[in-house]
Amino acid sequence: MKLIRFVVFLPILFVLFSCSGEDEQNLNDNSNNIIQLTGKQQRDTVFLHFNIPKKTIRAQRTGKLERLVENPEFKKNSLLIQFDDYDAFVELSGEKEALKEDLTNVIDNLPKSLNPVEKKWRDFATKLVPDRIMPSFPTMEYKEEAGFIEEAKIEEKYRAIQKKELTIQNYFQLSKEDGFITKVYAHSDDYVKKNSPLITYHPKKIRVIAEASFPLTRPIIAQIKTDLLVRLPVDRVIRTKLSPTKITYSLTLNQKLDPKICPKYVIVNQKQNVFHIPKDFVGKDKKVKVVGEEMPYQAYSKNGDYLIYSDASSLKVQRP
Repeated sequence: MKLIRFVVFLPILFVLFSCSGEDEQNLNDNSNNIIQLTGKQQRDTVFLHFNIPKKTIRAQRTGKLERLVENPEFKKNSLLIQFDDYDAFVELSGEKEALKEDLTNVIDNLPKSLNPVEKKWRDFATKLVPDRIMPSFPTMEYKEEAGFIEEAKIEEKYRAIQKKELTIQNYFQLSKEDGFITKVYAHSDDYVKKNSPLITYHPKKIRVIAEASFPLTRPIIAQIKTDLLVRLPVDRVIRTKLSPTKITYSLTLNQKLDPKICPKYVIVNQKQNVFHIPKDFVGKDKKVKVVGEEMPYQAYSKNGDYLIYSDASSLKVQRP
């Protein structure tokens, strides 16, 4: 009787121990697959990359400089360089006066039938002055009118002067944008050769890229903009591009900026807590599963570590 009880009891013990071991194994698996992490508040670094173009203005012609801009700041379409154009100016002025005289003689001899066009030609003649660019040539309305103009070769002389006027324009060099002069290679009254450097400058508008190894939240973006306004001689800071970890700004300067003194970084206060994630808890595309959250967190690499950011003080992270 005792033997029968003992035999019956052994299978029961086997089943109990078997179930107990299975539950313990499952518990260990869960503890290995899920870990609880505590977040930490910290200050972090956003790196700044400045793009300050260095541009050089070269001489359009060979000759003597009558004027080279002295003010370090200039506006678009400002006169930067003027060559000595006295001889060319005198020659061109004489030809304009001669054309005006020839045209006046033609107008004085127009028949009464062309009285309707007389005012048009007299207005054109008054605009033929030495210190002004040639006015547009009037449209001829009548065959008789065209005959008088062609006979005196008025249009032919006009086109020749206009061509010379276009040639003389390279005596003047205007700025193509707002900027600040950083270096000059010549001075007024110097004789320079064509294509020789005269001025180096950088534009008034420059670009800076702010880049981080963590997500740039609105409070951090506000900190970056404030830092740029305080530390740099700028009138405006405009954001032109934005990605989770990178921002491109357009800066409008109010004075010359030496690239050597540009800040390399901005220290920001992280309002979210940072969590260091073990490598084997980081899944594909750097996604991290957090218990209780529907969407995975994005991990960011920094100095060989994987980090996630959250407003929570602690998180349970699940192995992928």
